[in-house]
Amino acid sequence: MGTITLLGSAAAEGIPAIFCDCEICRKAWQNKGKDFRMRTAYAFNERIRIDFGPDNLAQEYRFKLHSEKLRHLFVTHAHGDHLAANSLCMRRPGFSRGYANPLNIYGKPAVFERIREDTRGLLNLLNLNLLPVTEFLPIELPEEDMTFYPLPANHCQNPQEAVFYAVRHGNAWILIANDTGYYPEETWRWLAEQPILFDIVISDASFGTRDSREGHLGGRFVLAVKDRLTELKRINRKTRYIVNHFTHNCGALHKDLETCFHPHGIEVGYDGMILEY
Repeated sequence: MGTITLLGSAAAEGIPAIFCDCEICRKAWQNKGKDFRMRTAYAFNERIRIDFGPDNLAQEYRFKLHSEKLRHLFVTHAHGDHLAANSLCMRRPGFSRGYANPLNIYGKPAVFERIREDTRGLLNLLNLNLLPVTEFLPIELPEEDMTFYPLPANHCQNPQEAVFYAVRHGNAWILIANDTGYYPEETWRWLAEQPILFDIVISDASFGTRDSREGHLGGRFVLAVKDRLTELKRINRKTRYIVNHFTHNCGALHKDLETCFHPHGIEVGYDGMILEY
């Protein structure tokens, strides 16, 4: 039916982190491969992505994406590692022909405030449709046979500023839930009420093996989220469960994360990982 490509798997600093010479970053430079991580974003195909961070151009080069074909961009929140809104200025006449194709951008009000600020009065030239999302209300893409459900995240100081997405594609269900700590209870209630069995879950694990419950997940709280999804019967043994969005401050390389999470039936995400469903 479809695929998801992990365009990046790092938190805001990237790995090796910018301006950093810590042990993890030094080892990442030595190892390269899966220890090299760009900022987190996802592509379902050339038309649909989740998040558009500062590595968007490098990701397009690496994964042979053509942003002039992008039609739907779902943004989780306005933080700079997930929305490099100044890149949208390149859609204007004289810089590209991409402005001829409308781009729908979905997000919370803070996302649109960031876009307006960073496009410096050029918004009317960029052919963007800024479409606000409301928690739990479905966004239908009938031409793609997809439905996106924005779910409240435990991330920003203002709890109304960040969401993550449950996605239906055909008969498949995918949960992409980075940049959230332990889910808000309203999110858990919605999940409990839905007759959904997820084929794929991509979970935040920014702090890797180190415990973190608020804002981002790490350690035993990654497992607590998986356990609760299991209790609600929203995942089972056939569900592919992946952790993603890592900071160098978690003190773990890719192999360390695998050692921690593989025994629990959890895969570790990396740049270029392709998930089929």
